[in-house]
Amino acid sequence: MTDVLEADRRPFPTEPRARRPASRRTRWILWIAAGALFAAALGYLIPDQVQARDHYGQAHTALGVARQQTQTVTRQLDELRRDLNILKTQVGSDSTALSQDSSQLLGAQTALAAAQAHVTQQKSLITSLQTCLVGVERALNELAIGKLSNAIAALNSVSPSCTAAEASSG
Repeated sequence: MTDVLEADRRPFPTEPRARRPASRRTRWILWIAAGALFAAALGYLIPDQVQARDHYGQAHTALGVARQQTQTVTRQLDELRRDLNILKTQVGSDSTALSQDSSQLLGAQTALAAAQAHVTQQKSLITSLQTCLVGVERALNELAIGKLSNAIAALNSVSPSCTAAEASSG
C-alpha cells in the first residue's frame, strides 16, 4: 500500500510546479496569436496614420489658402495706407486753402460792410442834396416871379437838409 500511496502522491500546493517545455503546437499557437495581435495593432495604427496624414494635408492646404488671403489683404491694406497718406496730404492742402479762402472772405466781408456803410452814407447825402436842391429850385422860382417872402420860406424849409449835405460832403 505504501507503493500505491507513493505513486499517487501529488505535490504539496505550496511547492512550485515544475515547468514543462511548451509543445510545438503551443508555440505555434503563441506565434499565431502574437502575429494576429501585431496585425490587429497595424490594422488599427495604419488607418489612424492615414487619417492623420489626410488631416495634415487639409490643414496644409487651408494654411496655404490663409497665407494667400493674408497676402491679398496685406496688399490691399498697403494700398489703403498709400491712399490714406495721399488723402491726408490733400486734406492738409485743402485745409490751408480753406484757411486762406476764409481769410480772404473775412477781408471781403469787411470791405463789403465798409462799402455798404459808404453807400448808406452816400444815399443819405444824395437824399439831403436832393431835398436841398428842390428847396433852392423852389426858392429861385419864387424869386423869378418876385415873391421874396415865399423864396425865403422855401430856403428856410430846406436849410437843415442843405446844412446836413454840406457837413456830409466835407
